[in-house]
Amino acid sequence: MKRLKYCAIEGGNFGDDINLQLWGRLFPNLAELSDKVLLYGVGTLLDGRHDPSLRKVVLGSGIGETRAALADNNWDFRWVRGPMTASEFGLPAHSAIGDAAILWPELVPGHDRQGPVGLIPHYATWDAYDWERVATQAGMAVINPRQSPAQVIAQLRGCSRILAESLHGAICADAIGIPWAACVLAHRFNAFKWRDWLATIDRPFAPLIVDRPLVRQIAPAKGLANAVARIFKYKQRTRYPALRPVAPSTASDANRVSLLLRQYASYPGNFACSDPRVIARQRQLMGRHCAEFASEYRLRFVPA
Repeated sequence: MKRLKYCAIEGGNFGDDINLQLWGRLFPNLAELSDKVLLYGVGTLLDGRHDPSLRKVVLGSGIGETRAALADNNWDFRWVRGPMTASEFGLPAHSAIGDAAILWPELVPGHDRQGPVGLIPHYATWDAYDWERVATQAGMAVINPRQSPAQVIAQLRGCSRILAESLHGAICADAIGIPWAACVLAHRFNAFKWRDWLATIDRPFAPLIVDRPLVRQIAPAKGLANAVARIFKYKQRTRYPALRPVAPSTASDANRVSLLLRQYASYPGNFACSDPRVIARQRQLMGRHCAEFASEYRLRFVPA
C-alpha cells in the first residue's frame, strides 16, 4: 500500500504488520488516496523523519522519544496513541485516544483461561537468544513475534495470561481480554511508548525487569560500545542501558532469567486487563474519526 506509512521490519513483526491487515479492510479503496497524502497508522512512526511537502494523516501513531516531534503545516492529526505524544506535538488532551491496533476485527474476546502463561518478547530480543528454551524452563509458552498477526493472535488466545515485552503483544491481549503484564528483557524496551499507551487505559507502568540480557553472541567491539553506553546511561529516559549486553550469555544467565520469569508468572495477581468499557469507548471514538477522515478524503469506510 503506497499511501500507508508503517514500519516494515525485515523478517516481520506482527505489531507493525497489523497495518497490512487493518487499513485496507477499513478503507477498501485506500489505493485511490492522493499521492500527496500518507496515512500514518499503527506504530511508533512520528520520529521526526517526514516529508514536509506531503499531507500526513495520523490515525493513532505515536512517538518514542522526547523532542522527536517536528511541526509542519501538512500534519492532519485525527488522533494519536497517547498523551505524551499529544503533548510533544502540542495537541489537545482529547486527541490522545489510544493505539489503532484495537480496530483490527480479529481482536474479540475469547481465550483459554486454563492455558499456559504466554511470553512474547520484542522481535529483536527474540532474534538474540533461544527464548523457546528459556520459556520452557520457566513453564511458559513462548510466542514468536515475527509470525503473522493471525498466528500470533491464535497463540495469544491459547494462553491464560500474557507476559509481554512486545507492546502490541500487550495491546492485543488487552483488547481480547487476556490478563497481561509487561516485562523488560533487553535494553531496547521503549518505556516512553509504553507509558504513552498505558495512560490511555489507566494502567500503571510497573514491568517485570530482568537483571541481565540474554544474547547468543556479541562482537567484542559491540560489547565495548555497550559497556560505554552503560557507564554514560545512554538514553536512560526511554531505554534500559544496564541491559545492554557486553558478553555472550552463559547457561547460568539463562537459568536465572527462567527462574525470574517462572516466579513472576506463578502469581496471577501480577496480571490484569483494562476496563472493557475503556476499550469500547476508544473504538467508538476511533471509528468516528475514521469515518470523518474517509468522508473528507473521499474514501469508503467499512466499520470494523
